[in-house]
Amino acid sequence: MHYLYTALLVIHILSAILGVGPVFLLNMILRKAKTAEQLRYAHRIVSRLNRNANASFGLILLSGLSMGWINPWLFRLEWYIASLVLFFVSGVYAITAVEPILKQMNRVAGQTEDSDIPREHAALLQKKQVRDRVANLIAIAIILLMIVKPTF
Repeated sequence: MHYLYTALLVIHILSAILGVGPVFLLNMILRKAKTAEQLRYAHRIVSRLNRNANASFGLILLSGLSMGWINPWLFRLEWYIASLVLFFVSGVYAITAVEPILKQMNRVAGQTEDSDIPREHAALLQKKQVRDRVANLIAIAIILLMIVKPTF
């Protein structure tokens, strides 16, 4: 069981690095676009990264719960429970607050025939950045809980 737990831990950490890491870069990729064509390309990159992140989040959840199944005492630790709660809060927040704006931005970028980036897109990006800060703070809180493992 020790080897299985270690393998799950490696999967958990790698999924977090590969899934969560790029999410912190999405707005920077979108901000770097200077023309509508670059913006559409940036949205294709962001879409792929977002899909990979969603798959990674699934692996993070499955590996984390599997480690708890192997070591049920984890479910009695505050940091583990708090991490799970924050993970679900983060997921709901991303689905309800961030994803709809990203879809609007993608629609606006795809509909523009001009070479300039539409003002509506810039306004949506600013709105998304504010919401992403909240999502990023939740992710950082989860990471800190996993590292520090505090007791409350």
